[in-house]
Amino acid sequence: MFMFRNCAVLLVIGSICCFIYGLFRLHVEVEPNACRMTYMFGEPMFAKVGVRDGDQYPNYALYYYYEGLRQPLDPLKRRMTGAPVIYVPGNAGSYKQVRSLASVALRKAMSNDAGIHLDYYTIDYDEELSALYGGYLPRQQSYLKLCIRTILSIYEGRTEQPSIVLIGHSMGGKLAQSVLVDPAIGQHINTIISISTPLDQPVLNLDTQLEEFYDQTDAVLSKLRTATVPTMTTNVCDSLHQRPPSVQRMASQDSSARLDNVLLISTGGGNRDLLVRPGLTSSRFNDLHAMTSAIPKVSLSCDHLSAVWCLQFMQAVNRFLFSVAYVREDRSSIAFGTNKQRNLQSALSTFVKPRRRQQNTVRFGAAGNWHEERRLVINKYFTNGLKGTFFDLIGLQRQERYRKAAIEALNVDDEDWLFGCSAEDHNKTGQLYCEKATSLMHLVQWLPNEDRDPRSIALLDLHNLRKTYVHWTHLLIRLPPSAKRIGYNLDIYDPKERVTDIKMPRWYTMAKLPLINETLQGTLHHRLRISEMVDPYQSIRVIVEPLQCINPEYRVTARICVPWAAGFERFQTLKSFDQKPQLYVNVPTLVPRHYNTTLNPVTLDLYLDPTCRYRISYEYSYSSALSRLVLEFYGWLPAHLVCVLLIVLRKQVETFYDVGTFRSLRPYVGYLQYTSLYIVTACRLLKKLIISSRVFPEPEPLDYSINVSIVIHCAAIALSLLATLGTWLALTLYGNAFYRLALRITRLSQATSNVMISIMTHLPITYGILTIATAMGTCSGVGLLLAFVFYFLMLSNAYKDYLEDFLWQKAANLVRGKPSAVAGQEDATEEQSEEQKALKQEDEQKQQQQEEEEEPEACVGLQNFSFHVTLLLMLLVQLLLNAPSSLAWLRSRRHGINLPDPSLYPSIVVLASLSLLLQLRAPQKCQGYWMLSIAFYVLAGVVLLYCQAAIYRLTYVIAGAFALLSAHQSLWILWRRVSQV
Repeated sequence: MFMFRNCAVLLVIGSICCFIYGLFRLHVEVEPNACRMTYMFGEPMFAKVGVRDGDQYPNYALYYYYEGLRQPLDPLKRRMTGAPVIYVPGNAGSYKQVRSLASVALRKAMSNDAGIHLDYYTIDYDEELSALYGGYLPRQQSYLKLCIRTILSIYEGRTEQPSIVLIGHSMGGKLAQSVLVDPAIGQHINTIISISTPLDQPVLNLDTQLEEFYDQTDAVLSKLRTATVPTMTTNVCDSLHQRPPSVQRMASQDSSARLDNVLLISTGGGNRDLLVRPGLTSSRFNDLHAMTSAIPKVSLSCDHLSAVWCLQFMQAVNRFLFSVAYVREDRSSIAFGTNKQRNLQSALSTFVKPRRRQQNTVRFGAAGNWHEERRLVINKYFTNGLKGTFFDLIGLQRQERYRKAAIEALNVDDEDWLFGCSAEDHNKTGQLYCEKATSLMHLVQWLPNEDRDPRSIALLDLHNLRKTYVHWTHLLIRLPPSAKRIGYNLDIYDPKERVTDIKMPRWYTMAKLPLINETLQGTLHHRLRISEMVDPYQSIRVIVEPLQCINPEYRVTARICVPWAAGFERFQTLKSFDQKPQLYVNVPTLVPRHYNTTLNPVTLDLYLDPTCRYRISYEYSYSSALSRLVLEFYGWLPAHLVCVLLIVLRKQVETFYDVGTFRSLRPYVGYLQYTSLYIVTACRLLKKLIISSRVFPEPEPLDYSINVSIVIHCAAIALSLLATLGTWLALTLYGNAFYRLALRITRLSQATSNVMISIMTHLPITYGILTIATAMGTCSGVGLLLAFVFYFLMLSNAYKDYLEDFLWQKAANLVRGKPSAVAGQEDATEEQSEEQKALKQEDEQKQQQQEEEEEPEACVGLQNFSFHVTLLLMLLVQLLLNAPSSLAWLRSRRHGINLPDPSLYPSIVVLASLSLLLQLRAPQKCQGYWMLSIAFYVLAGVVLLYCQAAIYRLTYVIAGAFALLSAHQSLWILWRRVSQV
């Protein structure tokens, strides 16, 4: 038992260190911000647009964006001819964020020969915190519908009904998606582009209204639109198509036809976005998802805010919008095309891969510089460029084992450079050439290479080409004339030598594992297939170490593909061995159930510089894994903290120390524990029983490794200790400072506050009446804040009085001991009668017998400081969980808006129970604490089973704990009084 206890303590300490280390290493995978700022070429102007029936939303507004015009512009009085686009801001987002998108569109319209231009509108939501408080979302959704109807009325004079594009950032993307539940609105929506939006679940589920908003939207869309989810056979890495096959069809064909015509595109910022992690940015209702690091001509990671001003990304979004817009036949206005398949192809070309159709036969003739190459490895560079077109013929007839070819072109830009053809000899010169050839550019992948030579590469199966095109004899590489450095690389190889299968190392594997000791000179491509990588926090570091390079500068491009997660393809370029960030491989979402990662592994394609030889190895990355663990699961911390407090409270309610002892002064009694870890392991087993029995509600589907729960739970233990010690220091050292601060906030005089504290100390029921009335008159957060302040001051005064009495008692004991000793020395010479000595000894013996018969007084009521410190912390957690709704109430006061309070009833229960506990001077020494302990164990289990993702449920659990405590104390006191009668 002693050994197990030591192991548990070491586990707690180690887990705490891991969490802290991961917190400090959150930026381990974050590359520098490579976004270029978007600048306006004219003064940004916003014309306010009157919204029909918008008077009930006094703090909202709709604006039209334009630049440079000094005269005010009113879209309602002017004929608008552009294609309408609405920008929907997100959590704490400003309507002015549309400047970057709209300014790029204005510049692009000036250079557009077809005369296409866009009309950008933007909504002012008063920078509300819609990600933290769900009560905003229904109002914002209703106002967005009014804005859509208003904009439709502006363009109602057109021969055809206009269609609108919605662009939403952060929670604005979810609002844009939610308007589809109204068929009258959905039929006018052409495309929705979500930027860094948590689409299918919120980042933090902090209240019931936020969860209801998501559930209602998903429930309606699941009936009216096709949902696509990965299956056991999904592998997007082996497919050129972005969208996996659908596994759920629409229930209503009429409604689904309308909603399926809406193109839904979502984008994620990548590793730089620490607010909305990549795994949340995709939706099962989407047609297309892309990470900014994989978007052609963007190829960088955006943080949450830079996603709305990053020039490269803004150009990509507008490039797509211009590609789906057209000029009407009467040349009167611009509209968005309604052919969804055509729009989807444009989206794929913009956000995934430039798609090229196989061209018809292209004729070249014998003119030009023709060569034939039969080598397996070729590196041809023209440093000073080319004056004429250069042709190289690569023979298809090879040994059977050399069936794969990697061909890379440098600085070819958008030219067609790869073809297949049947070569023939020229009659006069005998030179081998191709009269006609077929383009293979649809097989070419463009690779990001930062600011260096653009790379495009094709991985070809020569065996399949020979079977498919029997008459072909050669591959044709055409290099166009260029003044820049230009060239190509060829690597024909046996695929068995270039594919390496590895397993995800275990977390206790600390060694660096070798993959390839040395690559061959000219190696262009190598693929790693990683199986058993299933959790989002798992991460390995791949080390690509150059051994010898012809040129000092080299470049390696890595492409990471997750087979079950469409759209999460990621690219990274390595230019030096020790560059930051290094190459880490991980997955954005949890692997689907029963998915076979051995058959469908995570793939890492390394596109190497053929002028170098490399050593490749890999290792389990603790820094990346721990930082991802913190990023993915920090939202579980409140639930585990409440679980720890419940287990601590279970021990404290049955532990009473004697008055005047040192132990009674310690407020951290019970916090140095590890027994709450038993709850974590027990809940893993209990979850399976609940699911199989189907008696209780199904727990949250969080099928992660138990290592995650242990680390988060130990971090909660450390947080509870820090909170307790902080509260203890505040009670002892800074009680007066908090008292003065409370006086300044409440604007009460010191005499008034002293009277109120005295009344509430002696008659705490008034404390409950005051705080409950405040909560019902304002909001629950204000009542909880008032309760917390007075509870803290009452506890601070009681602790100071107790500490003062304790010190005086110890001092008195010392003083009583000193005179007797001194008197014994001074009166040694005096004569005392035998009779007086005998009487004195008898008195001392009687006093000693009385002290032995008297039972020592126990610390009850406010003297049981450890118990009340835990209650104070639980009250603080309840207060923090109500902080978003309190901020919403505070902001809405100036506009006279009534917003719902989702935690009002649990807060009233907490306030009433706390006042009753103080009135009863709880805790009292009584019976039945074993039943209370069982109840707290049950509540702790409920927290871990049902409240880790749904954080708002913690308010009900805390209210239940307070209610159980007050009921137990009340029933015991009532039973004792009845029994005495």
